[in-house]
Amino acid sequence: MSNSTSHTPHLPLDLRKPLALAYRLLYKLHHGLFLRPGKPLTHAKLVVVGSFLAGGAGKTPFVIWLANHIVSLCKNKKVAVLCHAKATDELELLKMKLPWATVVATSNRYRTAHELDSQFDYVICDDGFEDSRLRPAYTVRLDWGEPPRRWWDLWPAGPNRSLVQDHLQPDLVLRCGGDNPDVKFSIAEIVNGAGESLDVAGLAESASGSGVWAVCGIGNPGRFFRDLENFGVKVEKAIVRPDHDCRYDRALKKILKSAPAVLLTEKDYVRLGPELRNSPRVYRCIQDLLLLPSEEVRI
Repeated sequence: MSNSTSHTPHLPLDLRKPLALAYRLLYKLHHGLFLRPGKPLTHAKLVVVGSFLAGGAGKTPFVIWLANHIVSLCKNKKVAVLCHAKATDELELLKMKLPWATVVATSNRYRTAHELDSQFDYVICDDGFEDSRLRPAYTVRLDWGEPPRRWWDLWPAGPNRSLVQDHLQPDLVLRCGGDNPDVKFSIAEIVNGAGESLDVAGLAESASGSGVWAVCGIGNPGRFFRDLENFGVKVEKAIVRPDHDCRYDRALKKILKSAPAVLLTEKDYVRLGPELRNSPRVYRCIQDLLLLPSEEVRI
């Protein structure tokens, strides 16, 4: 599998430390001046789903699972889901997966949560982990490994945004990686716009190669490519686009001139226009989430 990536290069420590120090000072100043703990909601239950990872932690799929879990237990509850205003892909995915819920894109989750307080029983924040005004809240942290503990592990546009000591103890920590995770993410099905499934068995038996390309524009593309391998797909070429890529549609059109078929995450698929969504060579990988019964009881 060939791989075209756009990862931020790993800087040597002596070059990274000045950037990390500047980032850390600005982080502390911003939180001290603008993100002091705010007033609690008076009616709705506030839930924050977050991670130390800036992207690719599975926050949006878990929010979808959680919202469905809430209404399965309490069918008459009204649920609002908040995502960031710039994350239009997350907005469209949440709307598609949760048509019964109210999904709001906002640049100020704290203010929006208070505006919606009296109208809903639950307000779920997709991310909001760094907004310390969102207190008190039931906080779920998705854990993909040891979080950063030193200030020089943080830098602008890096994989992490804060340290353990910057946050209160979450109500629930769910292990997502390594051995025996609490949450397992996997691909359940791969279909195109017409609902036709990818012939994985036929591709595996083909002597000429799969002819399948994977194009990923999420924060942790490696996880998507691994999920494809676990599903049984041998990817001929893997292409990484920036997270929340505003030029994704245009880039995919160019890629389709050479690719026999392309596989996308659901978050990437929903940002496409009708022409690309309906292309028989564009497939979306429908994600499945399995939570251990012991952890499901705790929520």
